Amino acid sequence: MKFTTITMNGKDYKLRLGAAQIMELEKHLGGRNPLDILMGAENGNLPSLTGTLRILHSAMLKFQHNISFADVQNLYDEYVDEGNTYMDLLPQLIGVFQTSGFFKQAPEMGATTGAEIQ
Repeated sequence: MKFTTITMNGKDYKLRLGAAQIMELEKHLGGRNPLDILMGAENGNLPSLTGTLRILHSAMLKFQHNISFADVQNLYDEYVDEGNTYMDLLPQLIGVFQTSGFFKQAPEMGATTGAEIQ
């Protein structure tokens, strides 16, 4: 199974959106497609932090089953404390959508895709 790896606060997290996570995420986003939320950044419309962290949380659930939304909020706070920015996170989430089958090649923002596991 393919996944994207993100390193936050010195720890690697495997990310992927499965069908169940996408459907649950759409509920949290008011029925909107989660990729639509992120792609608004291309037009200068930055997604809300809430929406962005919901996407991150949903992508973490496939491999980190017990991670809570509060855990993700704390991870983000630590991520920023280490000198990273909100804008650093967005390209990595685009990679999640590529790995999760939304499109074959990442847009300009780019991202690193992790190794496949069996």
